[in-house]
Amino acid sequence: MVQTGARSGTAQTPALFRYDERQVMTAWESFLTGGDEQTFSCVRSLVRDSWARCKSRGVDARGTGATLCNDPEYLHQLNEKNQDLLQASTGSLLMLRHLLEGTPAMVLLTDRDGVILESFGSSRTLESGRDIHLEVGGGWNEKVAGTNGIGTALRTGKPVLIHAAEHYCQDVKAWTCIAAPIFDPFDGSTAGVVDLSGPTEIFQRHNMTVPVIAARQIEQVLHQRGNDERLQLMEACFNNTPTTRDDDGLVVLDRNGRVVFHKNAPRLAIDGKPKRQIKAGDYLYAAKTNMTEADIANSLSVGYSPEKIQPLRYDNKLCGTAVVFEGRKRSPVVPVSLPASFSKPNPVADNGIAWPLILGTSEKFRQVIDKVGRIAAGKGSVLIDGETGVGKELFGQLFYAHTAADKNVPFVTVNCGAITKDLFGGELFGHVPGAFTGALREGKKGKFEEASGGILCLDEIGEMPLDVQPFLLRALEEKVIYRLGDSKPRPADVRLVALTNRNLLDEVDAGTFRRDLYYRIGGIRISIPPLRERGDDFSILIDHFNRLFASEYDEDLLQFTDETLEALSHYSWPGNVRELRNFVENLHLTSQDRLVRQADLKNSGLDLEGHEDSGDEQHLTRLPGLPPDLANLQTLAIKKAIEENNGNLTLTAKQLGIARSTLYRRMEQSGIKRSFN
Repeated sequence: MVQTGARSGTAQTPALFRYDERQVMTAWESFLTGGDEQTFSCVRSLVRDSWARCKSRGVDARGTGATLCNDPEYLHQLNEKNQDLLQASTGSLLMLRHLLEGTPAMVLLTDRDGVILESFGSSRTLESGRDIHLEVGGGWNEKVAGTNGIGTALRTGKPVLIHAAEHYCQDVKAWTCIAAPIFDPFDGSTAGVVDLSGPTEIFQRHNMTVPVIAARQIEQVLHQRGNDERLQLMEACFNNTPTTRDDDGLVVLDRNGRVVFHKNAPRLAIDGKPKRQIKAGDYLYAAKTNMTEADIANSLSVGYSPEKIQPLRYDNKLCGTAVVFEGRKRSPVVPVSLPASFSKPNPVADNGIAWPLILGTSEKFRQVIDKVGRIAAGKGSVLIDGETGVGKELFGQLFYAHTAADKNVPFVTVNCGAITKDLFGGELFGHVPGAFTGALREGKKGKFEEASGGILCLDEIGEMPLDVQPFLLRALEEKVIYRLGDSKPRPADVRLVALTNRNLLDEVDAGTFRRDLYYRIGGIRISIPPLRERGDDFSILIDHFNRLFASEYDEDLLQFTDETLEALSHYSWPGNVRELRNFVENLHLTSQDRLVRQADLKNSGLDLEGHEDSGDEQHLTRLPGLPPDLANLQTLAIKKAIEENNGNLTLTAKQLGIARSTLYRRMEQSGIKRSFN
């Protein structure tokens, strides 16, 4: 904002728009007294809309409007809270200082609430600004200060020029300013404002771009710094996050208390509002200097107590926090009887190894559980495959529980789908100091070394980058690894348990998975049956999840009509146990009278018509070019499609319009081999 030379005429008014000060002042007086709207035609719509907002909020038009708090402790906390913005603005503000040197202009930087963080420029202009609280600590949000460049830029999210009489508050009408909002690259929210003020003659059209350019430069610095810090935060999370169960909720917060990553998080009452699913960008607490775990726990206002709070450090500096929320609360359901090879008198063995809760009585499921126990006694790598949601992670834990029953050995898990390609080598094999940009100063162990003498579980191994796979194969065969940037071999004798929901042979054919690695890890294979092939296990699981969520949400048990259970029993559950779990939780959150009728399933998210077992066969019988009178039409359709696609099952499933997992099941049922002569 700048003082103008006179209140009348237009001689000193910037030539950016038509402006007659006398007319605007008359319109303002008329607006305040409820006069004829025709008198407002000389006022820009941007300004008219702002005046209307100010009037509806009861802003005092006859005063200054802006607030001021220059208490040293408040200003210190203000700087602490906005240190990212202040640091990112240093270069741009220095450029403006040099650019505007010798001119009667001033520059202001504000936070997201319109509170001034920094100011510099003409000493005369700065002195005049203090009379209206245009100084550090001054609050210029439109809600309190009326129409002004800073507040209106924050409100509209656009660069604005507010000139002289266009201001809403009387004491500010001798000022003019150009302001541009700064947007947070992480979530698009407004992080602050750059404001340029000076005498009327410097406000030419091209000067509108000065704060805009400065704001964009600050955003670029915020973007780069944010990317670097989030990479460091996620690496610190990989290294420091406490052990969690598969269904525990994990929320990773940056050092400002903002959500960067979350998995399985419970619905939280954020900022005292009704419970909802969290999202990236939510602030779960207001960060302060030197906060302890207890401070963070007490500051969390989410309506749900965390199980564990773990400060995350990178290069010995606090970079964020991992918050673990307890997942599954143990159900009062009595676990079903399992084979002797699995049954244990206690859920936790004498050496502290937890046995996962796996429910099921079907013959096919029991056979898999028994197979895990037998294979665990060996030494070779194991491939556990199955459709999405069947519980492969639980069987990996069961395999470990059997292996570690008599001795305590490490169990290290890596989700290959959650690591970027650039970080993959460092995560698996570690690195020496200075191996790459962002490497830990003291170096670090990789997951191979951490798991040496025990089990390394690679989840979603099909997501592993192709150029990393030869190093994995070499490490498995030679039982040594080389940290990135190091020529020294290090022993790493691990037993690999690989999990995948893909058909790795198809990936081999597609060139995305190495054939030699497949044969190295796929010699011992455990296939987890999908839920649709587990018979009455469906009833056991739906009862288990019903009791689990009734306990978690402190609700009565759901009751299902016979017709509802019949309809659900014929559903193919393409998402398997995970889909069933989410389905029951959704019912607990949405059911009003606790009775689930068949009509309620239409709003449950289940595609009961499109995913029934009979659906794929009905689709296959509509394939053109096949005689409709053949009894085994389905088998012929599949064979024909496989032949046309030269044995590529991915293309075959796409042509048939069915899921690959469905195709495999139909081939197995019909005795169809992969290749044809």
